[in-house]
Amino acid sequence: MAIFKRHKPGSDQDRPAWGDRRRTKRHQIGWESQYTVVDGSRDVVYVTSDDYTPCILHNLSMDGAALELTDNAVAVGDRVLLNLPLGETARGKIKVAGEIRHTTPEPGGQFNVGVEFREVGDLERALLFRLLRDMKHGVPQNA
Repeated sequence: MAIFKRHKPGSDQDRPAWGDRRRTKRHQIGWESQYTVVDGSRDVVYVTSDDYTPCILHNLSMDGAALELTDNAVAVGDRVLLNLPLGETARGKIKVAGEIRHTTPEPGGQFNVGVEFREVGDLERALLFRLLRDMKHGVPQNA
């Protein structure tokens, strides 16, 4: 026997648009960022600043991010380490591990990539939460 939840009339306007399955709200950003593909079979990953490739951070949420890459260096299922800035002009950054969920080629030769965060430490989660909260309330992101 299946149990179905009945929706109240008019409640559809509170739901996201068709096809948007995100659990948390994404904030549009457009900042420069960096990523590197890592070996998912290793427990510990060591990277240097030279290992990162520049990208554009299009949007960000507690659960993931959308990146614009200049080449197709990633595939669905790849594990990546993002070096995310804590503001548009901030020197501080956090490292967040994620998995590529989709890639889409764009007309200009770039690729839009969706990343789902997989491993976020407590400190990184707190800083990410603070960054997104401040963005929601219009606090300048330059510290």
